[in-house]
Amino acid sequence: MLQGLRDNLKGTVVASVVVLFFVLPMVITGVGSSWLGSVAGTDAASVEGRTITRQELEREVYLQRQRLLGQQGVDPSADYLKEENLRQPVLDRLTKKEAMLSSNEKGGMAISESTVNALIVAQQDFHTDGKFDAQLYRSLLARIGSSPAMYKQEMAENMVLSQLNAGIESSSFITEMEKSSLVAIINEQRSFFTVDVPADGIADAVSVSDEDVQGYYQDNQSEFLEPEKLSVNYIELSVSKLSQGIKVSAEEVEVQYQLELAAFDATPEFDIAHILINEGDDSASRITEVQEKLNAGEDFAELAKSYSDDAGSKSNGGALGVMLDGVFPEEFQNTVLALETGGISSPVKSDSGVHFIKVLDKRVRAAPSLEDRKSAIEISLKRGKAEEIFTANLELLEELTYDSDNLDSAAAELGLTVQASPLFERVRGTEIATNVQIRNAAFDPEVLVDGHNSRVIELAANRAIVLRVKEHQPERFKALAEVREQINGTLTEKAVEQVLKSKADGFIAAVEGGATAETLAGEFGYTYTFHENASRSAPVSDPQTRQKVFATALADSAVTFETNKNSDGSYRLIGITSSKPGEVSEMESQQLVGLSTQLGRENSRFEGSAYQENVIGSSSIKVH
Repeated sequence: MLQGLRDNLKGTVVASVVVLFFVLPMVITGVGSSWLGSVAGTDAASVEGRTITRQELEREVYLQRQRLLGQQGVDPSADYLKEENLRQPVLDRLTKKEAMLSSNEKGGMAISESTVNALIVAQQDFHTDGKFDAQLYRSLLARIGSSPAMYKQEMAENMVLSQLNAGIESSSFITEMEKSSLVAIINEQRSFFTVDVPADGIADAVSVSDEDVQGYYQDNQSEFLEPEKLSVNYIELSVSKLSQGIKVSAEEVEVQYQLELAAFDATPEFDIAHILINEGDDSASRITEVQEKLNAGEDFAELAKSYSDDAGSKSNGGALGVMLDGVFPEEFQNTVLALETGGISSPVKSDSGVHFIKVLDKRVRAAPSLEDRKSAIEISLKRGKAEEIFTANLELLEELTYDSDNLDSAAAELGLTVQASPLFERVRGTEIATNVQIRNAAFDPEVLVDGHNSRVIELAANRAIVLRVKEHQPERFKALAEVREQINGTLTEKAVEQVLKSKADGFIAAVEGGATAETLAGEFGYTYTFHENASRSAPVSDPQTRQKVFATALADSAVTFETNKNSDGSYRLIGITSSKPGEVSEMESQQLVGLSTQLGRENSRFEGSAYQENVIGSSSIKVH
């Protein structure tokens, strides 16, 4: 087949069609039975006659666990990552999916095989040098326990479900009343004032007694619970540190450099273009005409657009890209190898027709010098030797630390240093204890309770660590003496806040009794600010205050009050005096369109959820 494609060089477009519609469907479809084949007694559930096999369930559980582990800061030993805890949620998801697929199938929804093929071929994950790579495709699927047939089925199912979602979204609509109600809320304007009651000097007048401190300490013990902590001594074996102590000779570098030179590929790379003349009654005259125009110095690309019979390349001036070995006819390839950049060949005959060939660019890679490669070779050689030592010492590290009551002898034997960590908790730590494997090993009963060295903990980047507990601090309640100052500050703050609240309550009562807020604030020396017809996004006051203003339900009274504590300790009174709903007529048309689109999406999301619940609720689902 490859020979045929090569021989039919003139049919670039035809060749592409053959590859797309003949070769790739065979690759994508796969051969043989599905990995998920169901046999008697192997079904995990059935939905409307569609089965979910135990193999499929286990595979999805595995994939879900890998997805969760890929998230940052995940503890691999966490209970929610255990297979028995993942299995039920995954099975629920699979049964719901099967119910939706069954409903879609009954409704006549489907995706054509050619559409699925085209989508898979277009996925960049399966591309090498910009083209679909069948070997890479199969390899990546195999890594997750899948196959081309399985992946194709999954793609088709997901596309059908996406098609359903798109249908619900496109059919969703909003009424004018819904739009008006949303605009009324979003573009609402409120007028409000703020009065800041200062806290200056109040704390100086507050007295906190020993009895108050003692009482708070007794009543709030949970605030003073110090979690269990420990620190560890540890020794670390790593390729990185081993390589720092290794030296390589100039002779070793030279030998490696010569090996690289021997393996260096200096084959030139050619960017080429051609003009193809098919055989026919007028081919001889056309060949002569093209040759004469080339001899006269006319532009090769323009001539290709006018004369070439290769429909796939003529519009690009005959450009064929980089010449790949074995793809072009032998006589064509030999001609290219004899040309330099800018060179144009005489007519070259092949089974495809007659070609005029131009080398657009010839690139010959020069071998790097020893000086250019010296540093990288030294690093590579050092790391190679370090990896050998690491592998040998890893087993020795386990032997030396197993059943030993210290780390010193192993450290001396391996030339390592015993290091110490700061105190850390079960769920968090610094330095080496940021690693969850380290924390888990340190708090393991064999290490923490029995006093043994840990097992060898292999970390990323070729690192291995053995640790033992240095200091252990059990969970405890802090003594009153340790937290007295903290409690005193808390009680003082509460007392100040109570005084401020009392002042604020008095102010509110006076305003509700008929006093003018601005006048009253002036009499008390409070800061008063008024904001008229402010919107939610208006740059007035501060975001926290605006949030309070628009989150408050308005009372029937003339002023609706809210309170807030400022960052400087002062107390803020917020008085909302009026509200004006937003009007559709006041919005720009572009904003209104965007708002309608957003509301439509939200409606379709709720409608889609309701439809899904209805389908699942009416489906026959049996879990075995």
